Amino acid sequence: MNMLGVRPRKRASGGRREEGRLRSAVGAIVDASGRRPLLVLAVAICVLVVTWHFALRVLLNPRTDLRELLPRDSPGLKAFEHQLGRVGGGATLIVVAESPDRYKNERFIDALAARLEDTLAAQSRGAPALIAYVESGTRDVRRFFEDHRWLYADTRDLQSAYDTLDFQIAVRSGLVADLDDDGAAAAGGAPALGLDEYRARWEAEARRRDDSHGDYFETADGGMAGLRIVSFTTGMGEAAGDALLDRVAHLVDDLRPASFHPQMRVGFAGDVPNAEAEKASVVSQAAWASGIALLFIVGGVVWFYRSSWALVVIGLPALVGVGAAYAFAWFRFGYVNTTGMFLGAIILGNGVNYPIVLLSRYGEFRARGQAPADARREAVQSALRAELVGATVGSIAYGSLTVTQFRGFSQFGWIGLVGMLLVWVTMIPCVPALIVVGERIRSRLPARLQGGSPRLLDDGARPAARWLGRATARVPGLVVALAIGVTAIAAWRVPRFARDPWEYDFDRLGSRGSKKGGAGEWSNKAERVFGGKMNVAGALMLADTPEQVPRLKAQMLANDAADPQGRLVAEVATVSDLLPGSEGEQEEKLALLGKIRDRLTPAVLDGLAEDERARVADLRPPEGLRAIGPGDLPPLLRRRFEEKDGRVGTAFYVKYRDDVSLSDGRVLLRVAKATDNVALADGTVVETASRATIFAEMIRSMERDGPRATAASLLAVALVVVLATRDVRGALAVLATLAMAVTWLVGGAAWSGEKLNYVNFVTLPITFAIGCEYPFNVYDRSRLLGGDVTGAVGRVGGAVALCSYTTAVGYGSLLFADFQALQSFGRLAAAGEMACLTGALLVLPALLRLTSPRERARRDAG
Repeated sequence: MNMLGVRPRKRASGGRREEGRLRSAVGAIVDASGRRPLLVLAVAICVLVVTWHFALRVLLNPRTDLRELLPRDSPGLKAFEHQLGRVGGGATLIVVAESPDRYKNERFIDALAARLEDTLAAQSRGAPALIAYVESGTRDVRRFFEDHRWLYADTRDLQSAYDTLDFQIAVRSGLVADLDDDGAAAAGGAPALGLDEYRARWEAEARRRDDSHGDYFETADGGMAGLRIVSFTTGMGEAAGDALLDRVAHLVDDLRPASFHPQMRVGFAGDVPNAEAEKASVVSQAAWASGIALLFIVGGVVWFYRSSWALVVIGLPALVGVGAAYAFAWFRFGYVNTTGMFLGAIILGNGVNYPIVLLSRYGEFRARGQAPADARREAVQSALRAELVGATVGSIAYGSLTVTQFRGFSQFGWIGLVGMLLVWVTMIPCVPALIVVGERIRSRLPARLQGGSPRLLDDGARPAARWLGRATARVPGLVVALAIGVTAIAAWRVPRFARDPWEYDFDRLGSRGSKKGGAGEWSNKAERVFGGKMNVAGALMLADTPEQVPRLKAQMLANDAADPQGRLVAEVATVSDLLPGSEGEQEEKLALLGKIRDRLTPAVLDGLAEDERARVADLRPPEGLRAIGPGDLPPLLRRRFEEKDGRVGTAFYVKYRDDVSLSDGRVLLRVAKATDNVALADGTVVETASRATIFAEMIRSMERDGPRATAASLLAVALVVVLATRDVRGALAVLATLAMAVTWLVGGAAWSGEKLNYVNFVTLPITFAIGCEYPFNVYDRSRLLGGDVTGAVGRVGGAVALCSYTTAVGYGSLLFADFQALQSFGRLAAAGEMACLTGALLVLPALLRLTSPRERARRDAG
């Protein structure tokens, strides 16, 4: 055993010869960095500046549209985007004004509508097209149904009205006698020629399609009035939606609502504000989490090493890795999606693990009397295998996500893979160079400013780590028995969890704040303002031709009726529902109305009393009445069924039952099965889609790709451990520790009711990596110490704990996020981190002792 406490090893051949060459090459890089530290740091800083230049481009302009998470070849996504190309989005932005004064609310809506008309005019002159149209009231709709109320009457009712009219005119002329209920002759006939009873029915039939009240969208008491903007955006978080919301918010501010009424409040609801609230929650919370993580990592590193320079030594490689990862995202993807936004905090927390271990090794060798240059070289070379294994399993864990089609996973995987590898590559020249620079700076300071010896120059052992090493040495069997017991309890619910691991309640994934005081609160108010048929609540879908719409309607209702769990669809609303019948039916009605008009001659009307004459004249069908089609509907109604090119009749709406929750993923899957890409009886498949399609496709993608990524990660990580240990006992001990940690994580999730979602799923492959990295560090140190497990825990335990701390704080900061999917990620990842640390510092040492020939011999001798 040499002065470093490391047993000399025999010269190896084959694969070990290759390792020797790698060690020599790395040693040469370390020596060169020590000789030219300023050059190395200058290059590193240049790389840092360049990579972060591109990194900030993607970080400051993320794409939070949920479509960016789906595979490009997804049938549902293709159908949805095909539909968007025809209708141009259709997402809503609703402005609600609230005050005690109905009149003031209406004046504000009028003023805002005028400003929006100016915006529409500017769009026609070349300004960015954000607004498709604006709806500020129902005047045209009310006038339309009033003008055409005769056409909406039932054909049989019109025939009955004509017969009644013809009979009453005959009675008035004395040609026939009108008899009362007892058969006696009635004097004068029925009032208003018997037409009063039809008035109410005809008006009610017209109002059945028009449930507007007054000329504005407002509540019955007038306390709230609204205006609806229909946009060219999808309402799924794209930049155009943000621009629209920002534009409208500025218009509202310019109008100064308080100038209309001191108590007036104005809020935004609808697709666009809801999506913006979710995105703002993700972006702000990702930044907040990164800031908190950085603060606690800084504090932990400085406290551990008692040196602020250690922070620079550890932080520079990690920051270069993070910047390079996002720069790669810029060149590879051009953007980052929702899951990639907060990856920087994770790479930072994981990436500092490598320089932490390396710096601790350097301190150990310096404390044992080695010269600085030798200590730097030996630190890197002795830690090379453990660090390389850590970087490899980390990259594999992220890389396993790249085999998936779900872009929410694959982009995350590519960025993480590049980031972890580049942190490791950057560390090899940068850490030795930073150590040299730090020691030069410290040596030139006055003695009073140098302070005590920083901990980075001690032997790496910590009192707590020494105690832990001795404790596990005394009772290894008890530690293993307790670990097996905990594993058995955790595993009890794993099969049930594996059968149904996914979170289907989307209400548990979004922003809580937006539901309390933001877009969610105003959306509830907007429902009171716009509730009813004017809202045409439902999922917009498109047929290829107007003739397909009735067949699609019938097929969707049939699909829905075949759902074994019950019906979901309340009705399928088409433009025909707003018309008074087909062209043939309307011609039949017009013929009857013409007969009614012909019977109501001036002579007949002049023979009526004044009050009767006014009532009958009001019901006399006008001369210009004609059959109407979709193009005759008022804009407020027609535009809902209109494509961008002006074609009307291909659009329709699927309305769901009131008790159907579209935040339930299982319901969305059923909706998609009944209404997406519908096959007609003749074999024609019509590409129908809605926003529910996107959520359902996301669920299906996760269900398909989740197991694939998990299996790939676990198998690849296990293979790396087997190849790296080259020892059956060590490989089994590390893999057993990994298996226990993963079982604790999954079992804990099962017992606590935690579910997997499109954000927290990546916890599993990350835990596989950490579950190998930490125990392998302890194992590899014991190997270098000739099997001294207690010494290995004492010397490397503190560094491993600091690695775990820096990673855990990154995860733990997410627990304070408003976005619930981030919270769940923080909970699950922090739990996995604790499980891996416990396994590395307790279970692995106990397993190594129980399986060590030397320990067995000692126990037998005892």
